[in-house]
Amino acid sequence: MNVDACQHLQLLWEELEAFKFDLAWLEPHVQSVIAMKKKAGIVNRLQEDVDALKNEIERRRAILAEAEAVLEVAERDLAEAQEEHFSKIDMDSELGYPLS
Repeated sequence: MNVDACQHLQLLWEELEAFKFDLAWLEPHVQSVIAMKKKAGIVNRLQEDVDALKNEIERRRAILAEAEAVLEVAERDLAEAQEEHFSKIDMDSELGYPLS
């Protein structure tokens, strides 16, 4: 039963109660349907929350992947810079300090 049908049933129920019909035999069934409508609303809201969280996770995964790529480039640049800097230093040369 869709939302419109539930609303129509609820309005019909209220109109029949106004005419003082004896609906005691039918009331549990109608109330059950109306309660299901409320539960369906809760389920729909929870589904929207789950969908929003999934979208947020995908967005953050994309940001993480981009950050990892930037980090990889930075680490490669650092390694190249360290290799270039330390390869120019002659570790076997004299320090040039006078021995007094």
